[in-house]
Amino acid sequence: MPEARIHALHGFIGSGKTTFARRLEREVPGLRLTSDEWMVALYGQDPPAELFPVYHARVMAVMEAQWTRALELGVPVILDHGFWTRESRDALRAKAAALGVPLTLYALTLPEEEARRRVRERNEQVGTLYIADATFELFRARFEPLGAEEEAVPIPSPRFSLEMGDAGSPPM
Repeated sequence: MPEARIHALHGFIGSGKTTFARRLEREVPGLRLTSDEWMVALYGQDPPAELFPVYHARVMAVMEAQWTRALELGVPVILDHGFWTRESRDALRAKAAALGVPLTLYALTLPEEEARRRVRERNEQVGTLYIADATFELFRARFEPLGAEEEAVPIPSPRFSLEMGDAGSPPM
């Protein structure tokens, strides 16, 4: 059985986080928690913009209760969220240290135009969180790339490999 460990994904909308998280879920194996899926299940594909922050905070709180309990039970977790800010990444590092579990941060990057294309394509699918072009822009301004001193495993864009097999194996 794999050890309790946090596998966290850093990347902007459309960078391939969920695709990679699903791969990790199978390979680790571990409990995958994807915030967008929870948002859609609880609040629909296009929750009202004015309620989105409240809904999102609720989802994140419930997910954190689940993933911390899973770690206490010895289950690896895959956090498919994005960790867009340095503050959120530092908080995750502190949480991992407090829980006494290793943390692996994966960095997924993609050219902006390709990310936009993917998001528009994804918006056409049933069961996905709708991201309007204006929302993409709003969120882009909130995204903070990793600092030079932040350790992360770089994951090549799946646009170059449909199977993601070229991304290498994650540390277990």
